[in-house]
Amino acid sequence: MRRLSVWIVSLLVVAIVTGCGGAHRYDRRLIAADSLMLSAPDSALALLTPICGDSLPSDGDRAYHALLLTQARYKCYEKITADDDSAITRAMDYYRTHDGEREKLTRAYLYKGAVMEELAHVDSAMLYYKTAEAVADEKDYFTLGYVNMRMGALYRDHYSLDGKDIINYETAYHYLKLTDNKHYLLVCMINLGSLNRLNDPEKADIMLQDAMSLAREMNDTTNYLACAKNLLAMYEHYGMYPQAKKIIHHTLSYPQDRIGGTFYTDAAKVYAHLDMMDSALYFLKLSENKSFNGPLDELSRLDCLSELAKAQGQQLKHLQYEQQCRHLADSLKKIQETVKILNSEHEFDQVAKSAVKSQHRLTIIWLISLCLLILLILMVVFYRRTHRYDQIISDFKQQSASQLNDLSVLKQNIDKLQIQDDQLKSFISNHLNMTSEMIEACYHEPKSKLSHQVKRIVEFQHDNEHRWIQLFHYIDAEYNQIISRTRKAYPQLHDRDLLLIALTCMRFSQIQIAIILGYANATSISTVKFRLAQKMGLDCPLNDYINRIISASDTSM
Repeated sequence: MRRLSVWIVSLLVVAIVTGCGGAHRYDRRLIAADSLMLSAPDSALALLTPICGDSLPSDGDRAYHALLLTQARYKCYEKITADDDSAITRAMDYYRTHDGEREKLTRAYLYKGAVMEELAHVDSAMLYYKTAEAVADEKDYFTLGYVNMRMGALYRDHYSLDGKDIINYETAYHYLKLTDNKHYLLVCMINLGSLNRLNDPEKADIMLQDAMSLAREMNDTTNYLACAKNLLAMYEHYGMYPQAKKIIHHTLSYPQDRIGGTFYTDAAKVYAHLDMMDSALYFLKLSENKSFNGPLDELSRLDCLSELAKAQGQQLKHLQYEQQCRHLADSLKKIQETVKILNSEHEFDQVAKSAVKSQHRLTIIWLISLCLLILLILMVVFYRRTHRYDQIISDFKQQSASQLNDLSVLKQNIDKLQIQDDQLKSFISNHLNMTSEMIEACYHEPKSKLSHQVKRIVEFQHDNEHRWIQLFHYIDAEYNQIISRTRKAYPQLHDRDLLLIALTCMRFSQIQIAIILGYANATSISTVKFRLAQKMGLDCPLNDYINRIISASDTSM
């Protein structure tokens, strides 16, 4: 017992010494910049810019500098470039392989997503945001709230139709209420009120009124006016003109240069409905000196012109503006229908579920093994006490040999599956790496380099066409046997046609498909798909055929 106590004390001492010695001490300048990041990001950027990352003494300091510099540049609205992408990727790769840096790894994923969003890679941005949410500490309420705000903004800015923007902002609101960061809580409340204006006006009214109170408490004029703009738009939409006039009168006490153009157009519509045309024309004139940002603001302006023309009896102008409104609304609907962010989130959820299932299976195997071991020990002890020890040992050896043989066979099967899985992953990874090199060459290298990259990709595909059968097996397993069913129904198709269908199933973009198949122009892929649909005799686009096969529950053609 005494020896056991000595061993336990020794292990504790080693653990404490190891833990204390393993903590990385970062450069003091980096720590100072990090402390300023939320309250004064411009000061943090001023501290970080003179520091040369390559001159820092350790990999940890270089990764920390890359993370902080990307974060500060993003917060200060600097133009995000491929250099920022490279820097945040270096930081992310470092923290992936170093335990004890969970908070920094979460931030690296978060700002990798922000960089992807700035570079217009929407699918990738959502994937990194989801990863940041999964990696974050469950008690880090601010980070969880901010990540969900970023995802909500991504859905909102791309006109999501499924309400995911509201869900993410509600999750962010739940987390941010548990923090003392009133600024982000206020921004979250304003967005929730704005998004709920049409589907839940009562909830939106409460949220926006609370946000106005918080903005007054914080003396935040910008966000107070944002609340006023959203409330006015909602009151005008539902014909609540007395409340709308009250908001207008309160807001006019602020300087005109702080008030947006859509506020004036909504005010003009309110007074037009009240048959007060002088006031309506006055606010319309004020709006003409303002800039309108984005298609939604332009839609509000056209709607205002339509209402005023109708109130003045100018029926022809009213119809013209109404038609322009309809065309713009239809174009926004088409944008909504082409949003693919949910694909990235669905892909992330599928991977996460698969990992959870694998973990559950391993846990069950360990529990069963432990139970069997305990059972065998009890059996040995029992038979030993009844003087049947030798016979039990003999039986135990036979059972162990049988189990070892079964485990050996099972291990061989698992190894075979692992080899096949590794080959498939290697095949797909090679394609993605070549795609990445091609895109990099398009942005940064001269045409001679670009031609060289194209040649490499074509040669790579030619040498690896015999591996397409592995990719087809993978696509069949994941997408309802679509390759086998298509090959059977359309025997005239070549393997290259089936590869186009496989890449489309995997949600490869037209640029990626063009590069993989060796086309110089991404627009050629639309033509190739159209011709393949004609070749198959389809009465619908190729993408519709693929979606119908994937979603079909019946396994027969």
